[in-house]
Amino acid sequence: MKSWLIRVRSVFTASSIALVIILLIGALPQPAAGEWYVAGYGGASFPFSFNSVQMNQLGETLDTQLFSGGQSIPRTGTYSQTLSSSDLRLKQSPLFGGRVGYFFADQGFKWLGAEFEVFTTTPTIKNQTVSTTHHITFNPFNPEAPGLCVLGSTCQVQQSISGTVNVPESSMRLIAFTFNVVARYPGKVFQPYAGVGGGAFYFTSSGAIRGHQVAPGLNAFGGMKVLVLDDWGLFVEGKFTRATITNFDSAFGLSGEYSAFNVLAGLAYHF
Repeated sequence: MKSWLIRVRSVFTASSIALVIILLIGALPQPAAGEWYVAGYGGASFPFSFNSVQMNQLGETLDTQLFSGGQSIPRTGTYSQTLSSSDLRLKQSPLFGGRVGYFFADQGFKWLGAEFEVFTTTPTIKNQTVSTTHHITFNPFNPEAPGLCVLGSTCQVQQSISGTVNVPESSMRLIAFTFNVVARYPGKVFQPYAGVGGGAFYFTSSGAIRGHQVAPGLNAFGGMKVLVLDDWGLFVEGKFTRATITNFDSAFGLSGEYSAFNVLAGLAYHF
């Protein structure tokens, strides 16, 4: 009986010591763990009108019809020109994307993160008629003294021709690859956040305006994430995107500013 009591007391003492050690270890400050996350989302893109529009390739084609200096042999002069138009209207479209990121908890910055993001949308160019202004400067050759004017004659012809151009519907797609910096409030449930970044915006189009081009683009966003479980969160977000394309296609030579406001919602997993 005595030996049994001693055995029980030894087990109790060992258990008590182990429990104390576990509690002490648990009470010690632990190094912060890094926080990776992946997310997927969908939503809608509401593009603004494509602005600061120029169609210089179309202007080049029109110039060869207006002046004999364009394609005639021998040429009778040289010209320079720009053709600008009113804004182009774009269609609203679905938007889908995903991102992978990391918050710098190890470094003591739970509020700061960085992420890589890919998203795509289809801002199709609508069938429309736009107003145009064609600025032309024509310099005729002087066969008797090249480069000089004949006395009393006008060497240079300048014109600004107003008109309209029909732009047929063209299916455009944007695929964006961006690197973003993100700031958040690291709450237990609610985590408002904002971010900004930039990257490569890949535009492709088929139809009357046919081309493809990679352009630098900007990306800014803000939203709210709600942690429904320890590792899972739902979020809603507003995103602004902007990019510039130049001489996009061979028929119109489209150049201008693309921008859009996007609304999206998604699911994130943190690990």
